[in-house]
Amino acid sequence: MSSLSDLLPAGGGGKNVNFVASGVLPNGQAVALKANGQVEAVEISPAGAGTPVVFATSDTAGTASVFDTVANKVVVFYTDTGNSSYGTAIVGTLSGSTISFGSAVVFNSGEATQLSATFDSNSNKAIVAYRDGVASNHGKAIVGTVSGTSISFGAEASFNAGSTTNIGIGFDSTANKAVIAFRDDGNSDYGTAVVGTVSGTSISFGSEAVFQTNQTSLHSVVYDSVANKTVILYRHDGGSNYGKATVCTVSGTSISFGTAVTFKSAYTEGVSGAFDTSANKVVIPYTISGAGKAVVGTVSGTSISFGSEATFSSTGSGNVSCVFDSSANKTVVGYTEAVSTFDGFTVSGTVSGTSISFDTAVNFTGAATYSGTSTVYDSTANKIVFSYKNASNSSYGTSVVYAVASSSNNTSFLGITDAAVASGASGSVTIKGGLKTGLAGGTFAVTVANPGAGNRYYINGVLQQTLNLREGFTYKFDQSASSNSGHPFRFSTTSNGTHAGGSEYTTGVTTSGTPGNAGAYTQIVVAASAPTLYYYCSVHSLMGGQANTIAAIVANSIYYVQADGSISTVSTSPAVRIGRAFSPTSINLEFS
Repeated sequence: MSSLSDLLPAGGGGKNVNFVASGVLPNGQAVALKANGQVEAVEISPAGAGTPVVFATSDTAGTASVFDTVANKVVVFYTDTGNSSYGTAIVGTLSGSTISFGSAVVFNSGEATQLSATFDSNSNKAIVAYRDGVASNHGKAIVGTVSGTSISFGAEASFNAGSTTNIGIGFDSTANKAVIAFRDDGNSDYGTAVVGTVSGTSISFGSEAVFQTNQTSLHSVVYDSVANKTVILYRHDGGSNYGKATVCTVSGTSISFGTAVTFKSAYTEGVSGAFDTSANKVVIPYTISGAGKAVVGTVSGTSISFGSEATFSSTGSGNVSCVFDSSANKTVVGYTEAVSTFDGFTVSGTVSGTSISFDTAVNFTGAATYSGTSTVYDSTANKIVFSYKNASNSSYGTSVVYAVASSSNNTSFLGITDAAVASGASGSVTIKGGLKTGLAGGTFAVTVANPGAGNRYYINGVLQQTLNLREGFTYKFDQSASSNSGHPFRFSTTSNGTHAGGSEYTTGVTTSGTPGNAGAYTQIVVAASAPTLYYYCSVHSLMGGQANTIAAIVANSIYYVQADGSISTVSTSPAVRIGRAFSPTSINLEFS
């Protein structure tokens, strides 16, 4: 490639462009464009949770979490029921798939419950709001400053001088204000909101404003950074227990509200929310009749509209919380499986238009979780941290680091190779918008070398490379290199072939010439429903590797790149969508 016009030729896609390969690329490999102009295989990282880490060796109740984007630390707030229900905080540091904690710090020597927390990106402070059970259940908030692995607090301030429940807090990064939504038990249980301003280590509040003149609960506060609006999500207990949303506008220390909109016309048992900064949508997961559901909301002016409901758990969900993972462009929901095991589960959702689709749920604890699992995204480590009460371990406060299934380079997906390309060599790629034709297998260069434990096969320069052979396609294994002398290349359904008691697999297999001489090869036309194969040397043991057999291309089907680099119709995460098949040998690279 010599210029941008080569990559985006006049008249649209379909052009085959030469690129230099970074790493060995087989024929039909989906590739991504690197910053240096070379191409590499699309990389997909599977989902996975680290080992749970205890942050409190006592019974904990609710947790709330924030990520300090300046200190690059996770702060977990919790009710320490093993210590008179004091409000307590602890700072966590991520390293790989684990988290370590500093010393716990008490921020309220009373009874702090119903915690909710946010990070003020203007003052670079953490704010936690809570109900103070010792001070007549007043609503209070306090500002925390992270330093190293510790946190210190200013003086607490009351935002509601009455009995306060169902607290939610968020941060408006345009107005640089915190917004707290709550049920004011001292005012007929009305849904109420207040604006908070951080100054130094203190927080002050404007006048309270009612957004719902009936009983409300389960408040969650989400900031839409595109519409510059705060959205309060809640259950309208005084209105048939429906799930509702209200769009709010912050002006100075005041807040005003649009008309409430129902997102679920049924008894809503749990509500959470996050803003998808890629799709510019509000995602609302909730529990209804024991099932986990979600809708996508679009803010327009002072109103919000919703798309169709999607299910993320049909086996029961509780303690729902969520956050947006900007590296994977997915909303991550944490919840308790609320039917049998009560384990902690997570599921990731992708927004498209006004809809959301979910990946397969993952058990991130293997243990019962209760009392308000909190979910936070560490934008430096690109990991999720779930914090919860581990009912299977003395109700200790516990956190686990979780990586969302994603493609590390899917945003720069380029196309599919037209032939095998050696690392550092130039090869042809059918680019996005083009039609990749001639999907019909390919030729692999076979060589033999001793990496230190005896002779081994190298496929296109890769030691004992695991292969993906597609049904109906023809693959030639070129043994003309002199190092192949005395090492006939064969297939078996048994690993290590005849050396492990197996037999030679011959369906669709032909051989020609003598290994180590010009023109020598072993060729296979992969049969329909062929078993997993293993290539081996018929003379010497332990030289070969595995050859997976994958389904034939099906016309008019959507194709995705899988974690192992193969192409299939499976869309379960992790996967990158690349296009639609037009025939058994062609795919239109319509990347989305």
